[in-house]
Amino acid sequence: MRKIALAAALFATSLLFTAQPARTQDAAAVVSGIQKKYASITDLKSSFTQEIRTKDRDEKISSSGKVWFKKPAMMKWQYEEPWKDTIVSDGKKVWHFYSQENQVVETEFDSVWAGSLGSYTVISILEDLDRLFDVRIGAGSKDERGNILLNLRQKEQEQAKQVTIAVDPKTYTLRRIIIGDLFGNTTIIELGAAEVNLGTPDSFFTFRKPEGTETVTFP
Repeated sequence: MRKIALAAALFATSLLFTAQPARTQDAAAVVSGIQKKYASITDLKSSFTQEIRTKDRDEKISSSGKVWFKKPAMMKWQYEEPWKDTIVSDGKKVWHFYSQENQVVETEFDSVWAGSLGSYTVISILEDLDRLFDVRIGAGSKDERGNILLNLRQKEQEQAKQVTIAVDPKTYTLRRIIIGDLFGNTTIIELGAAEVNLGTPDSFFTFRKPEGTETVTFP
């Protein structure tokens, strides 16, 4: 189940999901605010919590850690609880490190990010949201914390998953990513207070393999 948890974070970054219909005029104003917000950000660091709710087993799998993004396509998810696992991408390759197995899975970036999102990560996507996605206001419009809910559909792509994002209505900051799959499972990623434009170097997003780690490579 731990590998499912790491995969969920990766899906959250690619945002290749199906949306539901609602009010596009309201969404346009929100999207404009989001794009202006993230156009001014080159890199971002935040704490996060992740919860996977599985339908068949009726259980919740929780984890937490820190995440970094840098334009156009770099990211690092550092899990701290309950496992010291990592997902890293330098924009060319993606590394999944599973600490208990002492194994790293290495994948070409383009094989993970399909279609027009091949050169994007979360903050780049948010800057270019209206070009990449059809965006609709979500059912109920706001979550229990007053964040605006937006459903996303990637343009000109067949999508099997669903994503809803929640943004602060005052600052247009991304607060939550909610992912649903065809099997009724849901992943919820909550972001904490973000630190932006820290000047994080590109070298930070290269995976440094611990000694004795097994490497599995996929095309």
